[in-house]
Amino acid sequence: MGKIKLLIKYFVYRIRRRGSKGHGIHSPYVFELNRDLLNSRAQYPDYNDIDRYRRSIMGNSQSIRVSGHGAGSKVFSSATRRVRDIARYSSSNVRTCRLLFRLARSYSAPVIIELGTSLGIGTFSLARGGQHGVVYSLEACPEQLAVAGDQLARRGVGNAVLMQGTFGEVLPGLLGRLNKVDLVYLDGDHSEESLLWQFGLCAEKADKDSIFIIGDIHWSTGMERAWKKICSDKRVSLTVDLFYAGLVFFRVGIAKQHYVLTYM
Repeated sequence: MGKIKLLIKYFVYRIRRRGSKGHGIHSPYVFELNRDLLNSRAQYPDYNDIDRYRRSIMGNSQSIRVSGHGAGSKVFSSATRRVRDIARYSSSNVRTCRLLFRLARSYSAPVIIELGTSLGIGTFSLARGGQHGVVYSLEACPEQLAVAGDQLARRGVGNAVLMQGTFGEVLPGLLGRLNKVDLVYLDGDHSEESLLWQFGLCAEKADKDSIFIIGDIHWSTGMERAWKKICSDKRVSLTVDLFYAGLVFFRVGIAKQHYVLTYM
């Protein structure tokens, strides 16, 4: 899906959702999620640290070679890219970082998996939010992982485990060592087949309290098809479309529901 088409889709989405702050939400759980987490006005000191991490990356003019894994890029034509350009176009933005932080903090997730470390901005957000848990972050590109590792080490982040390799190489072994997963962030390979494979494998270790975050669900028609299939998965009880990302819940005792909400 082209960038212009995606922007048009986003503005249509915003117009349709304008003024939606919880009206018409019949689920008490989703109403509280929308009010207390998605549209919370709370300010955390950790936001300043996350912003400083982003500024440090945005000011990095180093050039690195990005390995060609996943669905590719709509912005870059060369494998050699400046770190600050990758941060600008491909890394988690402020909105996403704060969502990751708040989800990890609110649900006190002991085991967090991130598929797609990139430069570690999302990793840092998850690690700061889930300070009592461990973030296992997977990345195929060794040079991006090196930048992330350096940044995290400078900040003394001790609860993030960076794992280099393709998802196919690393994810099955990691999940085999874990009893369950509490929070999973799928944001590394934006292809329909790969996303469904990642989701299916991780869902085998999910329980009623697990939360999955899926990045860029409207990035392409393939991603939209994958999102619809995930929404209809029999293991899933609740899904939330935030346009830039989707939330997936496995809660028991509730009828299958799908919501489209505005995330501020």
